[in-house]
Amino acid sequence: MKLIELLHRRLIFVTGKGGVGKTCLATSLGVLSADVGKKTIVVEVDNFHPSLSTVFATKTSYTPVKVQENLYICNITWRKSLEDWLYRTVKIKRIVKIIQANKIAMLFLDATPGAREIVILSKIIELLDNYDKVIVDLPASGHALGILRVPKTATELMRSGPIHERAKQILEVFSSAKTSLILSSLPEEMVVNETLEFRAKIMEEVPQFQNIRIILNRTATPSLSAHEIELLNRLSANKKENPLINEVLQAGIWEQDLENATTKAIKRLEEELQQPVFSFARFGLLGGFDGGMEKVIKQMTAALNRQVKKEAIQ
Repeated sequence: MKLIELLHRRLIFVTGKGGVGKTCLATSLGVLSADVGKKTIVVEVDNFHPSLSTVFATKTSYTPVKVQENLYICNITWRKSLEDWLYRTVKIKRIVKIIQANKIAMLFLDATPGAREIVILSKIIELLDNYDKVIVDLPASGHALGILRVPKTATELMRSGPIHERAKQILEVFSSAKTSLILSSLPEEMVVNETLEFRAKIMEEVPQFQNIRIILNRTATPSLSAHEIELLNRLSANKKENPLINEVLQAGIWEQDLENATTKAIKRLEEELQQPVFSFARFGLLGGFDGGMEKVIKQMTAALNRQVKKEAIQ
């Protein structure tokens, strides 16, 4: 699947191991989509400390907030989603208020297995009625799997009723050609292993997803020549006592290791997936690690835009 195809998806879930840049990736996809004229919303899922508030310097809430032209953000929380669910299901406000005021009823709903996931996913699906594209910044992969597999489990355990019907509808959306799941990864052996394991679990437990893509973040482009690598190896074998020389030497070794890890990760992923893997270089020239998420997202969006234009020309 080419990157340009993501512009034509209506629902995109983004997840990955903690710390792999999934929030930056989800937001960058949202900015790119908004820039090409699509009414887009980037969604966080029940996040106690919403990340998007920091990115856009705007308080995130359950109600969508416009942060730029065509771009909105929101944080879908359990209790507000449940309130919407109850109003849609019961349809009588007085009864809904009675249910919400009943501590035992609310405790039961809180403890009901799968209720939280079905209700939150339902709200995400509803957003498709009002937006051209919905991009969901899911929690880290382990928690994300727990959310995404609930609808299938619900249809197997419940043969009828509103939860069964809603779970079926959610699975239909999962299986749509307009839905994609993106896994963000890093060029590190353990992270690549976990990414591929998660992909295998999703394919087994939520086979409805037909469009699964892995994007590699923080890679290193080859920068050392064969002569420089040979020199680096010779210097490594004859370390000097000079701290400044050793510091520069260590930086060169670190760069070489990262370049080797990048090459190895891309090769392994492409052999496993039988398709090209898009990767982001390490960002930093515009602020990067010291410039905060806003600068990283700006660079990510620019990289995505360049690749999309390249694919469009091809």
